[in-house]
Amino acid sequence: MRRLALLCLLAVPAVAQDLFPRFSVTAGASAASFDTNARIDSELTGGVGTRIGLERDLGLEDSRTVQRFGLQWRPFRRHELTATYFSAPRSGFAQIDRLIKFGDQTYPVQSAVTSELDFDYTSATYTFWARRSERDGIGISLGVAGLSFDASVVADTTGTAPIAERVETDVPVALVGLQGRVALMDRVHMEGSVSALPRVTIEGYRGDAMTGNARIEYRPLHWLGIGAAYHYFRLNVDVAQAGELHGALDMTIQGPEGYLRLAF
Repeated sequence: MRRLALLCLLAVPAVAQDLFPRFSVTAGASAASFDTNARIDSELTGGVGTRIGLERDLGLEDSRTVQRFGLQWRPFRRHELTATYFSAPRSGFAQIDRLIKFGDQTYPVQSAVTSELDFDYTSATYTFWARRSERDGIGISLGVAGLSFDASVVADTTGTAPIAERVETDVPVALVGLQGRVALMDRVHMEGSVSALPRVTIEGYRGDAMTGNARIEYRPLHWLGIGAAYHYFRLNVDVAQAGELHGALDMTIQGPEGYLRLAF
């Protein structure tokens, strides 16, 4: 009887898992690498700051594990809303080998510098699935992302008070792109997306951005997905807020991710 039951199960074709669930929640852990270059000009004197590599010059961590969370909701057949959030606080220590001007402070050569950078990323995206079938789909995406930066640099100098500077800013980014999905097998899905912002000015920020990801997912159950992904994000922006922050920021974040998805 057991053999007969097993043969019956093998004879039943696998049920194709839905490429477009009504609602899903995703949680993942990404081994992200960072490359961050910044220049913060003086608000008091208007002097141009030193362009520095935060990982190279200030010893900021160039990699860390990032927890990423996402929500997807499809209120109508061809319309989908997605929200994503991750946070990447980092710290570092270095003895700098050149004079650095960061904001209103000047850090002399051989200063022992402690730095911290808190970075939060939040995005909301609307996708219209121009093509949608049981096996594949192609969508056009419009989105907006909010990037929050909180950076501090503190130097201990012999015989004098510590030199400290802190900078906070929020960068708005609008994105437009394409998204695709395909069922490689009944329980194995693949999807990818790419979005870009051409060089435009938004609220005192002038720059460009690009983001993309690729995923492959196995669905052992119709409501459970186990997947691997690769994420890429690049931002290049000049900041010129009247009476506030002036400078430039160039940041790249990329790395592989493992994730779980609950789909309903």
